[in-house]
Amino acid sequence: MAITGNASYIPTMNEFAAHWGLCNTALGATPLVIRLPDNTTMTAALFSTLRTNLTTQQTTVQSKLNDVSIARSAIDLQKGVLMSALRAFNDFVEAYYQETSFLDARPRMPSLGDGQERFTSPMVDAMTLWEKINAGTAPAGVTLPLTLVGGMTQGAFATLVSALQFAYQTVKTCLVTLTLARGDRNLLQERAYATMKCYRQSVPVKLAAFPALVAALPALTPLPGHTPLPVNVSGVYEAPNSARVVYGASADPALQEYQLRGTVGEHYDEEDAVVIATRGPLEPREFVTTFGLTQPGARIALKVFVVLTSGNEAGSATVPIERPALALAA
Repeated sequence: MAITGNASYIPTMNEFAAHWGLCNTALGATPLVIRLPDNTTMTAALFSTLRTNLTTQQTTVQSKLNDVSIARSAIDLQKGVLMSALRAFNDFVEAYYQETSFLDARPRMPSLGDGQERFTSPMVDAMTLWEKINAGTAPAGVTLPLTLVGGMTQGAFATLVSALQFAYQTVKTCLVTLTLARGDRNLLQERAYATMKCYRQSVPVKLAAFPALVAALPALTPLPGHTPLPVNVSGVYEAPNSARVVYGASADPALQEYQLRGTVGEHYDEEDAVVIATRGPLEPREFVTTFGLTQPGARIALKVFVVLTSGNEAGSATVPIERPALALAA
């Protein structure tokens, strides 16, 4: 393995940790201690702790990504309910308020993909117009205050509009905590990279008497060589909380393994991707995982990587998986 992005840190650190253990066995009573650029030292035990901390922090980032995904999914559900109510309100005004100023004051219908301001502005307009209709004179065939089919009142509509504003604030809060979690993860990765770089510099000096160990130093970057062809991948959601991913076979003679990598959210992001599972060349070409699908409305993006013995790799097309959200009552 070698460092090619966020997902490769833990597998690469695993290789370095295993090699470090072999070095310490060879050195006996004087285990290997390396010096870092900031003039601190690192032992095998400290490196293991660093690996554990990074694993934990990568999990924290995925959790924060999940919070963002769920919060955005909740907004989409709330938008759907409000759009249905606004459509019914506009239809009612058109049916019963012909040749009145109320007809021309009907708000435009927003789109589900509209941003906060563009979406909420017509909702606020509808809330205000609805209030004025309730305060006016009822036309023939209408009983005021106006209640839409299904029981939606102006007060209930106003509550939904207010709730949507709070939902947008929740997303913003989740994004801030995600940024902080990424920052903490990146600091750990920087220290891990510096440690492994210094390790590769120290081993030839400290273990010159053990040339086999020097020759077996793990790579920090991919070795020269070709990039493999990606494999075809398909994936489906399986209730209650799993994704099943099936992939084709790689014919590359230097194939080492297949890796399932993923991020929480609807878009695959190399910055946040982690290795979810690994399969050998002869193992069944299928992954089943509950990664990121613990809550209704959760979305994940997956790729299968072909990894060569040189550390070179190629990822498949992105496979998006979504766990159905719980419907909101209109």
